[in-house]
Amino acid sequence: MKGGPRTRETTQTAAACRRPLVKRIDGARHWPRTLDQLVWLLLRAGVTTDQLTQALGASLRRHRKTRALAMPSPEVMEYGRVLTYWQHEPAYLDERGRPRSLSPKGRSASFASLVRQSVPNAHASEVLAVLLRHGLVSIARTGRVRLLAAAFLPRRKQRAQFIAYTLSSLEAIIDTCYTNLTTRDPKNLITQRTALAERFDMTRIPEYNAFLRDSAEAFLVKHDAWLKRREIKHTTGPRSRIGYVGVGIFGFKGR
Repeated sequence: MKGGPRTRETTQTAAACRRPLVKRIDGARHWPRTLDQLVWLLLRAGVTTDQLTQALGASLRRHRKTRALAMPSPEVMEYGRVLTYWQHEPAYLDERGRPRSLSPKGRSASFASLVRQSVPNAHASEVLAVLLRHGLVSIARTGRVRLLAAAFLPRRKQRAQFIAYTLSSLEAIIDTCYTNLTTRDPKNLITQRTALAERFDMTRIPEYNAFLRDSAEAFLVKHDAWLKRREIKHTTGPRSRIGYVGVGIFGFKGR
């Protein structure tokens, strides 16, 4: 049976399903473990079981009419790697070091080859549709694909993506804290640092937001490129070990 290209972000492609099993960060899927770890952390902080039960019950009653959104697949959340690869690999840069416009198909220096190298097993047509939907790339009259943004930051109307990113970030933060508090081996401790100001002039929040975006984007792109260069290209045998690691940045403000 033939059909049109699959472009819905919630679609799991057959190729993605054949990918090696990875213990990836996926807050929407791993919420029971994250909730369990959070409960443990709260109990360690002195919150009683009665307090937890009452607070959880009140929250469930308060939000009982909340409507669920269709979460994007974990594979879709990796499409930002295409943008990183595009900006750092010489084959996709012009003589000034800027990302070149790419032909949709081709064995080398095309959008299709870019997808194959940055997110193996993903469908180039599906990746292109998602990036177009978010305004991250455009297609010129000549048919060539142009890069418009340096990072995958979903638009406001794409609330499901923000929820997916948020839940994944919460999972990573809580798992890091839980690991650091329960491990007996100092080698297993994970870097856990924050930078904060207790007497910040809140009228300068827009200025800080701009600084955070610029500095965080450069930091994350650098890490993304470093991690990508050290990924396993092909796995062989049942003993192959594949992990899911990374780093995230978030800003916060007190109320």
